[in-house]
Amino acid sequence: MTAYQLRQLADRKRAEGDALTASAARLRTTADSFRDLLEGVADQSRRVWQGPAATDFEDKAQAANRDLRQQAQALLSTATGFDREAAELRAAARALDLRAAADEAASVSGGPAPPPTGGW
Repeated sequence: MTAYQLRQLADRKRAEGDALTASAARLRTTADSFRDLLEGVADQSRRVWQGPAATDFEDKAQAANRDLRQQAQALLSTATGFDREAAELRAAARALDLRAAADEAASVSGGPAPPPTGGW
């Protein structure tokens, strides 16, 4: 692979990492929305609505709120995984940049490129 190709690959890895970071941020926002969605609905309904139907509604709202909290937690876990993957992609991009720089330096000096460092 040429130094130019290594830099292109590094740029793609960085872009993928940025996309994962943005997705993680959206997941966190969605998780926050889920947690807040039904908060207080049952409390507000008690002020204006009484009787068996109101109690049934409150029970269903609380059950839905528990489900949404579980979904929010799943989204947060996924976001954490995305953050981890994004960090790995950025580390790979840095390694590719280093390799490209080493290849460029070697081509200028006429000597062989030093062996790559890190996982790449």
